[in-house]
Amino acid sequence: MSSDGHFFDILINDKNKLERKFMFKKEERTGLIVYLYYNRDVKKIETIGDIVYHSKKHRYLQLYIPTEQVEETMQKLSKEKYVKQVRVCHIQELDTDFVGSLFRDKENVNI
Repeated sequence: MSSDGHFFDILINDKNKLERKFMFKKEERTGLIVYLYYNRDVKKIETIGDIVYHSKKHRYLQLYIPTEQVEETMQKLSKEKYVKQVRVCHIQELDTDFVGSLFRDKENVNI
C-alpha cells in the first residue's frame, strides 16, 4: 500500500523503468443532494450510500451512490416521508482541467 492509500503492484517493463499497476477499478459514482425535514433522519439514509456532507443548518446531505442505481434510488428516496426533495449533483459535468486555463480562447469557454 502506498502513502496515499492506493494498492498497486510495481512492475519493471522491458525498458527497465518502474511502473505502477493499480489493482482496483475506479467505481463510477454519482452524487445526490437530499433535503430533509428533520436532521434526525440522516441515520435512515446512511445505509443507502456514502454520506460526504451533512448540513445541519440547512437540513440537507450529499450522498454518493453507484451511477447505475441513481434512478431507482431517487424514486425510493422521494417516496419517503422524511425526504423533502432529491436532486442530482452535477459536479461530474464540470470541467476540472485547470492546466492552461488562463490561455483558453474566449470562444471555447461556456459560462
